[in-house]
Amino acid sequence: MHGGAENYVLRTAKELQRQNHEVSVITTKTFESTGSLQPEKERYEGVKVWRFYPANLSHRSDGTGKNIFGKGIWHQIDTINPHSAYTVGKLLDRINPDIVHTNNLVGISPTVAQAIQQRNVRHVHSLHDYSLLCPKSNLLRERTAPDDELTVCEDPPLPCKLLAKEKKLAIGSPDVVTGPSKHVLDVHREHGFFEGVRAVRVRLGIQNVEPEPPGTPEQPSVLYVGKQLRAKGLDTLFDAAKELPGVTVHICGTGPYDDVVRSRAKETSNVVYHGFVSDDRLNRLRRKVSAAVVPSIWMENSPMTIYESFAAGLPVIGSNIGGIPELISQGETGYLFEPGNAKQLSEAISTLIFETGEIGEMQRSAIEWARDHTVESHVKKLVSEIYEH
Repeated sequence: MHGGAENYVLRTAKELQRQNHEVSVITTKTFESTGSLQPEKERYEGVKVWRFYPANLSHRSDGTGKNIFGKGIWHQIDTINPHSAYTVGKLLDRINPDIVHTNNLVGISPTVAQAIQQRNVRHVHSLHDYSLLCPKSNLLRERTAPDDELTVCEDPPLPCKLLAKEKKLAIGSPDVVTGPSKHVLDVHREHGFFEGVRAVRVRLGIQNVEPEPPGTPEQPSVLYVGKQLRAKGLDTLFDAAKELPGVTVHICGTGPYDDVVRSRAKETSNVVYHGFVSDDRLNRLRRKVSAAVVPSIWMENSPMTIYESFAAGLPVIGSNIGGIPELISQGETGYLFEPGNAKQLSEAISTLIFETGEIGEMQRSAIEWARDHTVESHVKKLVSEIYEH
């Protein structure tokens, strides 16, 4: 299963190795037999990887249960999984690392932090979402919200609070906690996590940056790239598209909201739904559109799609929520709008394409930003400001 955190770990591990550090990755695998409970070593894209199945009702990639009761049991086991803690502890004894850098712990259990902290080894933890606070990891209410509205969960239900309290005890006190946005660090502090722990914002890194801006596009157009989820604000994008008949809206990606997106795309003449696209196709699209759009209505941490858009020389129009405004400089690398406000989104798109006359300058600013935020510079900062410190 490759999400944002998993891809981050792979990129970082490969770059650490390139910079002459010895790296091992501990992660999970699906259940095949009782032998899956024991760790096995392999090489994945040149990185040494240890995989095991953490004893639970299922592997995370297979889902966490078919109903609320089953999901509750899965999350409870995951939170206090002694098998994970024991297995990771034994692996640490074998590997004998100087530093352990943990990332998303859903599926392997936050209890592994105790195995780390019980040994003479430094512990860095990076936050990629809100999974320590919320079983859905996004701090959004849907079924429990009025009129089926998606709203940020300011006051979690009691079961979520109890689970978060257990996770707080399980993860304990790392030596350092990092996050690519100040926002994600602040939210965890507000919920009582990592008191007295040094917290550092370390932005992510992009691998490939275009040498030159793409230039003025032939047709006014914008691009959405991401998973098809209601929380991604796709309904807002469709509503904005109706107000901009002269602008083509390209949508790339797949996910649970596919059927709705396909249906609305058929009803909206200036929307082109591509579904899954190859990296080559995506790069070509990024070189022909005017801007990228990130219309999320949940508190995104530090969306990689913004980094990738900047690296292609694309300005970004994004929701003013979560860590998104920490990445976009208003009027320089893009524009911000109120989450869920289709009118503001359409006005921002119109301003960028038709009114500023400065797309070329914004493209250059985007590429300059990306050049300052490569994977190489990210890892150098990790080593110099976090690991060595």
